[in-house]
Amino acid sequence: MNQGVSIQSGCDLPYRILIGTHHKTGTVWLSSIFRAICQEHSLIFFMGAQADLPAKYDVFLQHHSEFDLDALGARCRGLHIIRDPRDVIVSGCFYHQTSEEEWLHSPFKELQGRTYQEALYRCDTLDEKILFEMEHAGKRTIDRMMKWNYALPSFFELKYEDLMSDTDLTLFQKAFTFVGFPESVLPRLLAIAYSKSLFSGQPEKSGHIRSGAARQWEKYFKRRHKDRFLEIFGHVLIRLGYEADDNWATSEDMG
Repeated sequence: MNQGVSIQSGCDLPYRILIGTHHKTGTVWLSSIFRAICQEHSLIFFMGAQADLPAKYDVFLQHHSEFDLDALGARCRGLHIIRDPRDVIVSGCFYHQTSEEEWLHSPFKELQGRTYQEALYRCDTLDEKILFEMEHAGKRTIDRMMKWNYALPSFFELKYEDLMSDTDLTLFQKAFTFVGFPESVLPRLLAIAYSKSLFSGQPEKSGHIRSGAARQWEKYFKRRHKDRFLEIFGHVLIRLGYEADDNWATSEDMG
C-alpha cells in the first residue's frame, strides 16, 4: 500500500503533516481528500509504511497509525482518526467477505492454512462471522487504537463519526488549521473535503464504503456479541469516549 505523488512542493507549510488512520476508519476517504489537496497545491503525498517513506514528503498517511515519531522529528503535526470499535467490527465483517485485498487471500498458519476470506466463509451464519471478525482482524485494529497515545500534543484527535456528520466543515477547518495550512488556502481545502465526502452526494459508495452511518452495530450485535466484546476489550468504549459505562451491553437487542 505504498503510493507516492512526486510533485515539487509549492505551498509553504510550517510542519510535515501526518495522517494516522486505522482499518475501516476512513483511510480511503481521507487519502482521497489529502491526495487531491497535495495535487492541487504541489505537495508530496505518501501513503504506506514508514520504512518506505521518501526523504522528501509533505503529507504522510499511515493506515495503521504506526509512526516512529522520534525518527520523524519534531517538525510534524498530525491528525489521528478512530471509529467506534463495534462499527469497525461490523464494517470489517462485510468488507472482508468480498474485498480483493491481497492479505485476505493469503494462507494463515493460525487459520489452519486457510485464507482469511476462506475462514470467514466457513462461518455458517452472519452472527458467527461477526464473532470471527471480532476475534481476528477487528481485534488487531482495536488493539492498535487502544495502544495509541491520546495525549500527544502534536496530534489532533478525530472521530470518524464526527467527520462523517461535519456538513458545515467546522471540524475539517479546525483540523486543517491545526496541521498548519495557511488561512488563504482554507476555502479551497474545505471545498475539496466537501466534494470527497458522502454528505455532499458526489462520491459514489464503493466496496470500501458500504455505509457511513454511525452505530451500525445496534442492528447486528446480539447478546453473545456484546458479552464477547466485553470479554475481549473490557472498557475500551469508555476509554475512547463512545460510552459512559457498560450499560450498552445490557440494553435490549435491536437486531
